[in-house]
Amino acid sequence: MGRTRASERENSKTPSKLPAGAAGAGSGTLLVLLANNLPDGNRWKSWLVLLAPSASIAVSVVYAWANAAIDRYFRKRELQTIIGQAKATLQEALGNSSTSSDHRQMLTKELEQLELLLVQTDMEKIKSLRMYR
Repeated sequence: MGRTRASERENSKTPSKLPAGAAGAGSGTLLVLLANNLPDGNRWKSWLVLLAPSASIAVSVVYAWANAAIDRYFRKRELQTIIGQAKATLQEALGNSSTSSDHRQMLTKELEQLELLLVQTDMEKIKSLRMYR
């Protein structure tokens, strides 16, 4: 009842940790099943059973990292597309001969603000990278 559509939309964009856990659990279960199908005297049987929990964790971590990296890539790509469309729209409107001078000044300010925002974002990225090194 207290949830809004905006919060539901935001939650749907947050990557879930459930698939990573499922992938990890599945890999651990697979190792245990493989070990159980080996003959009792096989030297790998006990090792596979012992490695199953570690394999589950490792697969979960790798899956979560890869999922987050893919999500970041597509979000960045979507942002670049939106920025490109905004620039093109502003430049097209500025190039329109029927645009009034007042409107042209407003569009120029909007384009300048967009470019300033992009530069500030790049500077923040550079500063954050320098901080970690």
